[in-house]
Amino acid sequence: MAEESKVSVDTVGLLGLGLMGRGIAACLLCHGLKVRAYNRTRTRAEKAREFIAGVMEEVVRRGVAAPQAVADWGERFTVVDAVADLADCPFVVESVKEDLGLKRQLYAELEKYIAPDAVIASNTSSFPLTLLQAERARPERFVVMHWAEPAWITRFMEIVRNERTSEDAVARTRAFGLRCDKQPSFLNFDIRGFIANRLMYAFIREACYLYDLGVADAATIDRSFRNDTGWWATLAGPFRWMDLTGLEAYGLVMEGLLPELCDRKTVPEVMKKMLAEGAQGTANCKGFYEYDQRTAKAWEETWVEFTYDIRDLITKHEARLGDLGAL
Repeated sequence: MAEESKVSVDTVGLLGLGLMGRGIAACLLCHGLKVRAYNRTRTRAEKAREFIAGVMEEVVRRGVAAPQAVADWGERFTVVDAVADLADCPFVVESVKEDLGLKRQLYAELEKYIAPDAVIASNTSSFPLTLLQAERARPERFVVMHWAEPAWITRFMEIVRNERTSEDAVARTRAFGLRCDKQPSFLNFDIRGFIANRLMYAFIREACYLYDLGVADAATIDRSFRNDTGWWATLAGPFRWMDLTGLEAYGLVMEGLLPELCDRKTVPEVMKKMLAEGAQGTANCKGFYEYDQRTAKAWEETWVEFTYDIRDLITKHEARLGDLGAL
């Protein structure tokens, strides 16, 4: 476990206001922090402001935050015109797209201006920390701080360090995560994709494999997954679930089933086809399912509401387990 940080963070720098960046900004603002955000295109930044305004209304409606706690969010959120404007931020979260060249370009510029002890935390979803530290003036200040969507609701956060990362950077990142009401998972070493994405992409690969084989259509595969794995996964996790349902059976099934699972190292054919056709899911109403603007919006809004409900449900049952001394 990381040691406690003695450095407090009041203003957070944020690089990127896309899907994840705007959600991270909303989370920070919900927890009383000031956010200074840079995005290469001003249009996206303004759209992010509109989105955050909606989140602020939402958290008040859901009872997650008191009206007075977020009433001043607009005063605490500033969009800046240059990376140099993040110079006095003691903690910077990078959340641009998964383009290693772009990330390195922004780090090189950022390091010209910020203080020597400022932490740079990347919300990369796959790159090993070692790649992000390469060619950096102060690699010890870099950590991976992996968030999940919707960033302002979920308790998910993965923190990755390596032998070059300073204890101070880890401690400050942990304190930052706890302040944002996250339950940080610390990885013992630097590995591509971390924990959550390695597990997720394993089951996505198998889902695509079953689809490509013609075993079932997308809706049927989703239904089986949702009504089994989705039923228990939010509370139990794979290891707890095996404990609850009998380890011996899993060992026996593994012997026969594991050799039959997909182990391909290339992008599944169904994904290649979707991408070639320009599918972006609900964002452009093209995906594994058919959408129009109304149904796409309905799914996106329902997903957010569902996430609030699941969080409340987990909190309720974890409290019960805690009272019984079972956590």
